[in-house]
Amino acid sequence: MLLCTILVNTFYKIFRRAILMSKLRLILLIFIGLFFSSLGFAVEQKLKPLKVQLQWYHQSQFAGMYVAQARKYFEQEGLDVTFIPGGPGINGMKRLQDGEVDIAIGSLSLASNTSKVNQELTNVGQIFSQPSLALLCRVSAGVYTPKDVLGKRIGIWDESDKKIVIQMLKELAIPLDGVEFIPQSPESTELVNGAVACSTVMIYDEYWSVIASGVPFKDLLVIKPESLNVSAIEDGVYVRHKSLESGEYRAQLVGFMKAIREGWREAKSSPTLALETVFRISPKLDRLHEQHALETVLTLLPSNFNQFGYFDLAKYYQEKESLLKDQPEAISQTIWTHVIWNELAKDDHKVSPIVSSTKYYLEKFMSLSFFKILVYFGVFTYALSGVLEAVHRNYDIWGRLILGFLSGVGGGTLRDFIIGGDRIPFYYVKDYHYTLGILLVVLITSAITAIYPNSYQSAVFKKTKKYADVFGFSALAVVGASISVTSNMPLYWAPICAALTCAGGGMLRDIVINQEPSTFKGVIYEEAAIFGAGILLLGLFIAGQFEHNSMIVGVSVMLSLCSIIVARLMIYRYEWRYPKFLGGRDENIH
Repeated sequence: MLLCTILVNTFYKIFRRAILMSKLRLILLIFIGLFFSSLGFAVEQKLKPLKVQLQWYHQSQFAGMYVAQARKYFEQEGLDVTFIPGGPGINGMKRLQDGEVDIAIGSLSLASNTSKVNQELTNVGQIFSQPSLALLCRVSAGVYTPKDVLGKRIGIWDESDKKIVIQMLKELAIPLDGVEFIPQSPESTELVNGAVACSTVMIYDEYWSVIASGVPFKDLLVIKPESLNVSAIEDGVYVRHKSLESGEYRAQLVGFMKAIREGWREAKSSPTLALETVFRISPKLDRLHEQHALETVLTLLPSNFNQFGYFDLAKYYQEKESLLKDQPEAISQTIWTHVIWNELAKDDHKVSPIVSSTKYYLEKFMSLSFFKILVYFGVFTYALSGVLEAVHRNYDIWGRLILGFLSGVGGGTLRDFIIGGDRIPFYYVKDYHYTLGILLVVLITSAITAIYPNSYQSAVFKKTKKYADVFGFSALAVVGASISVTSNMPLYWAPICAALTCAGGGMLRDIVINQEPSTFKGVIYEEAAIFGAGILLLGLFIAGQFEHNSMIVGVSVMLSLCSIIVARLMIYRYEWRYPKFLGGRDENIH
């Protein structure tokens, strides 16, 4: 009996404790549910609304953005995006300017025409990397080649299209009075019925409409602007310039660009699913037309999605020179920014202290005639040192040519071999002036030393060569560092490439003649190039804070050049050497 009582009491306590625990669990679960519900509500509340004005009706042109919305990429970035369709008579840039929308998708030409002082519009990211506009002509109308446009009627959609066509005509050397422009309907009906010989079309839209109307492929000639070296930047992401002052808004734009990049990436990898997303937005579209359109649009995207969103400055300045000459400089300076692109790169952990705009300005500076002359001077000066070494060793013409060539371009060859990519084939293969110049140096030096055998040993010649070597060394050091930066090498390679460009040729020459490199024996030589490269990198970093000012890049290059010249002169003047415990010797610098 006692045992039964104990068992009953034990089971009762366990049962009571279980009920109590279950109640606690229930309460805990309720609290957890309320917490996550409130969290979800808070996340939903935090979504920032963005109104995006499209350039045209809902269609495959915007498929990647629809995919981003369907896949909730915008929500992941804290955005609530609404797409507003465009159409005839709707100027999306004007609606953006008036504050009716937050973002507008459109062309650089339209944005530039709409932008006004104190109401500037700015491109913060680029979707298409090449133009979709083309001039579509009918062979049956007598247009067999682009030059046959002369004397024909051309249908145009708006003034932006007309500007591009006019520039194309200039490239074809066709006068403006040699053609007749007439307005056209959206479907290029005038081209189909023969009212015009040529018509401006979007290759993803009207082009396929013309084909669908029964015009055979063989009767059509497509003239693309890029084939005539005419740039037309389309489908960019534009915002009001003043809105970029807000850090919160810039963060939203970074999220927007990140979301549409993923949307377009997915559209490119799964075009069938992307097409279905388009039809969810607009079910009444023609399926075959939209399929062709999407296939074409995907070819307009960057081949490397790491470049998605990048506003190409080379294309911008090309279009600015040809199509935007009538735009005030104040407007053109604010029409683009890489601020969002740089933030996107930082978010992707691909940030570089030297920004893209600075690299572009550096590349442009390197293409200047003044800079090229400096490079030629440096190469030919080093080639002369190789030829003189060959003369001193009584080498024949072939030996002098080999040593001259190794000394002049050997360092650049080693540098470009390390960089690879666009640096191969080597620069002296692409530009015959290097080979021709070195050949002339060999022939002229050989002729002078034949007539005046001891001329190269005179004090005047040695002094002249010493200072020529200083300037040549400095020029090659700067170009070596600059090429490293513009080739997107890691920044620590800039001083290495600077030193290698200067000293590499001499080392190769010394290997050929079985001689120890003098720069390995305590002489301070390559160190001046490394110092100058550091000055250049510092200047380029500062230049990156002023993305619209190219002058700072030029100043940085010249400051680097001057610093190397001063360093070399001081080394000569004070005969600086490494201390003996580091290999220094009491030898003259050669």
